[in-house]
Parts: sequence; structure tokens; C-alpha cells
Amino acid sequence: MWRRLDLDGLVFVRLEHDVDGVLAEGYEICADGDDRWVARFAVKLATQWRHRGTTIEVIDGTGTRRLELSSDDHGAWARNGQLDASLDGCTDVDLAGNPFTNAFVTRRVAPEVGADVAVPAAYVETPTLSVRPLEQRYQRLATNRWVYADDEYGRFEFSTDAEGITIDYAGLAQRL
Repeated sequence: MWRRLDLDGLVFVRLEHDVDGVLAEGYEICADGDDRWVARFAVKLATQWRHRGTTIEVIDGTGTRRLELSSDDHGAWARNGQLDASLDGCTDVDLAGNPFTNAFVTRRVAPEVGADVAVPAAYVETPTLSVRPLEQRYQRLATNRWVYADDEYGRFEFSTDAEGITIDYAGLAQRL
């Protein structure tokens, strides 16, 4: 569980591992000015923490919206059951503001200390559920210290535990 630092909010994630992969499911409850929303999400990962499917449902003052994303081993993506070529080539999903989704990269890629890696991600914003590709860069500063950067939002340092899960994310979130 994390406390968001960029707005009033909490993020809760539960992990389930089995021989077929990982299921990460949870909730975000957020308030940003006059806007209030809750997002329920489930992310299915194959072995090696490779994305397979994401479902997000947002409830806010305007109602309920749902987004379903799926991907295959060839880099093809579907949005709500329809092929979406704009996301083709993305390797990961990133739920905006959710510190847990960095684990998809830190667990799967894990470059040597001092090295960096570029990751094309399907970036999902809540509460709007807009999704677009976003080139993300990760640099490993130490065994448990990273820098995340992209050309739209900037550069942020974060630390991880021994499992590669974010503990604190500068200016964004802190694990409770």
C-alpha cells in the first residue's frame, strides 16, 4: 500500500503468483482538487512478468468507465477487444501515478547497476482511462535505487525492496 504524494490518494495492490504467472490487482482512491475517483485494476502477467492483460474500471462523479488491454508475444495490443496498432511494440503497461507498475520493468528487465534501458509502455491515465504509447527510460543507480525518466513528465528517483517493488518514489508515492 502506498500514499500518493502528488495528490490525496492511496494505492493498494495484492499479488498472486502461480505457475502461469502473476496477477496484480488493487485499487486507487484519489482526490485531486474537486475531482474524486476510485480505480479498480487487474494486471495479468505471464512468467518473467510479461504483460498479458489489464482491466481498469474507474468510478467518479460522471459514472463508471472500463478499459481492457491485452498484448501478445509479438507486440500486438488490443483495446477493448479491438486491435490497436498505436500500442504495437509496447512491452509493458504503466498505470499513471501507480508506483507498483514500475515493478513490471524492475522485475523483468533488471539491468546491471549503472546501465539503463528504454521501455515502450502503454501509458494509462486515470480517471480518464486515456491510453497511449510512452517511451520510458530506467537507469539502475544501485541495487535498490533507480531513475525513471520520460520526455513528457521528467525524471524521478525511486527505491525498491529486495523483490523489485517500489518503496518510495520521489514526489509521487511512499509505501505505507
